[in-house]
Amino acid sequence: MMDSDIRTAFDNIASHISNLETVKTIVDDLQSENLSFDAVIEILQKKIEDAEVTLRTDIRILINECRHLESRKSNR
Repeated sequence: MMDSDIRTAFDNIASHISNLETVKTIVDDLQSENLSFDAVIEILQKKIEDAEVTLRTDIRILINECRHLESRKSNR
């Protein structure tokens, strides 16, 4: 996933999440690595396992937005 894609996904959902700083830190960490789309999703899903309820929801929202952006890119 390109760096700007994860950032775009975050920017799109920022107003809908509760743990803004925590999710921003996760996005910053993922953005610093050059990971594939599948790798980003896998890392986010692993983070859900140890997260408290609201953070879990925020990460799911981020995952859904990443998938949405990826879907739009592949349909072009």
